[in-house]
Amino acid sequence: MPSEHELLSGFLANPGDEATRQVYADWLEERGDARSGFLRAQAVLHRVEPDHPHRLRLEEELSRARRDLDREWLTVVEPERVHLLTSTEPHCECVSARHPGLRLHDEPQDTECDAWKKLVDLVERAAVDQPEEFAPLRDLSPEERRWIITLPPTIAKLKSVARLILYGSSLVRIPPEIGEMTSLREFIPYTSYRLHWFPYEITRSGYAKSTVSTRALYGNYKNRPLFARIQPLKRPAVSRGCSVCRGQFDDTGQHRVWISLRVGTDVLPLLVNACSEQCLARLPAPPTDYVPGPHRGGSGVRQPGKH
Repeated sequence: MPSEHELLSGFLANPGDEATRQVYADWLEERGDARSGFLRAQAVLHRVEPDHPHRLRLEEELSRARRDLDREWLTVVEPERVHLLTSTEPHCECVSARHPGLRLHDEPQDTECDAWKKLVDLVERAAVDQPEEFAPLRDLSPEERRWIITLPPTIAKLKSVARLILYGSSLVRIPPEIGEMTSLREFIPYTSYRLHWFPYEITRSGYAKSTVSTRALYGNYKNRPLFARIQPLKRPAVSRGCSVCRGQFDDTGQHRVWISLRVGTDVLPLLVNACSEQCLARLPAPPTDYVPGPHRGGSGVRQPGKH
């Protein structure tokens, strides 16, 4: 019978191997150890992409399973969150990496932390008050801001907000519901250096002015970092709205692409989840000096030279 040390070592040697994880989780479950539930929830989350329609619900399940677990063990099995548990600066080499294995940030949002609960409450209050300016991170301490890596989809309720300020955030993704902020005219995520891409749905908001740290973006014109490679999806089809026509469809990732478009003041790398080749054909043409059409990223994509 292997020891826990042996099982954990095997898991860490190949964290993507489902069989190894399953054996370790079964061993823990046989001993009534709550860590088994965490490993199973973590496995489910790892099977879906960061912008999966059910991502936040799965992160909620993982967050509940994480509660009261040993912090030292968590730093080992969740290396993507070590900076939160050790109060170190988050590490990110995405815009300097030149290897084809570059991938989207996939660390989970902890929905049980105080910072997330405060943010959700701020959004709900703004949905009632309907202010013209919304700067939720101002109400969080610098330490609390580090725990926020996305925004709640309830931002869709903020119909009056004309100015969204996310200055200095630790965000790694923005939910597509930002496209439902119909009064948005200015978007300011400046110095959010881990925010490398945006959902195509952001084009729906129609804002005219933005302040984005363009050096942090995939494909930016200053140093042309690689786009993360969009791999074929290995999960079952999921119902979602088409980024282009908004129609519901069963998505298998067949029409999942990058495109660079001007939104507000900046050219942004946008992730498109389209329902068909016809919708891909409807995408606007990128500006001059950017990849001229939709693509799947990776080292094989020819980008214009550095300026």
